[in-house]
Amino acid sequence: MEKKIRRGAGSAPVFPGVLALLLVGGCSSSGSTANPAVAPAPAPVPQPEAAAAEPEPAALPAGLYTSDQASRGADIFQDVCSECHTTNEFRGRIFQADWGRRSVYSFYRTVRSTMPDDNPGGLSEQVYLDVIAYILDMNGHPTGPGELSAESPMREFRIDPDFGGRE
Repeated sequence: MEKKIRRGAGSAPVFPGVLALLLVGGCSSSGSTANPAVAPAPAPVPQPEAAAAEPEPAALPAGLYTSDQASRGADIFQDVCSECHTTNEFRGRIFQADWGRRSVYSFYRTVRSTMPDDNPGGLSEQVYLDVIAYILDMNGHPTGPGELSAESPMREFRIDPDFGGRE
């Protein structure tokens, strides 16, 4: 079967090749003893500004959740999450390697949009927040006077792999 080659949207434009030939041809002409005028340096081409990257979140501060909230989260984890998960998946080096540099909000959003497997997003916001508090507690983050809430600055803080959480 004979293949036909078509020039289309994916082919290289002809203009750069023609321009290169003209430049090479112009350089090879000899016979003129006059000094050619020195061409000015090309003006720098302005580069588009890179999209503003979201700043890397800071290490998790002490006290983003309460011990009561972590306790409620432990009960919920046992009743709901343990049908498919073990606590080992959410603590220690493996968890920190996967989630340590990401924001608490990123983890919360992922859990809320994908769990439970048979009803993603089907639990109350408070239930998800309590489970996140429990997972932070399992990783050795200290409790504080206020509960983790939707208004908490979760986007600003990461689950820090250098924190030295429990294993």
